[in-house]
Amino acid sequence: MQIAHERTDSVTMLFLTGRLDELAVSEVEAVFSDALNNEEQGLIVNLAGVEYISSSGLRVLLMLAKAMKKQQRTLKLCSLSPFVAEVFEISNFSAVFTICDDMSVARQGFGDAPDS
Repeated sequence: MQIAHERTDSVTMLFLTGRLDELAVSEVEAVFSDALNNEEQGLIVNLAGVEYISSSGLRVLLMLAKAMKKQQRTLKLCSLSPFVAEVFEISNFSAVFTICDDMSVARQGFGDAPDS
């Protein structure tokens, strides 16, 4: 799993690439924990590069969503690959998360988002 990130004044953007499975969960949890400790109001997780997601991957995303909600912060997922989008539909996770088509749509609503 490769994880890149960008930060602005109001949002952290994480870009995940690879397989979000039991082998990657501890690394992803550490990155999510760091994001939860930052001052940014929002978090966007870009899943365009995630080719596979297991139940462990779903669990870590659900834990992140619960922690963000508890902190009254905004979490958005974007750019789901076709396989990941299908898993979210089948598991009904698409009803749990705010899912955006792409990063520009996901950035809307945050203070420093482009006006486009």
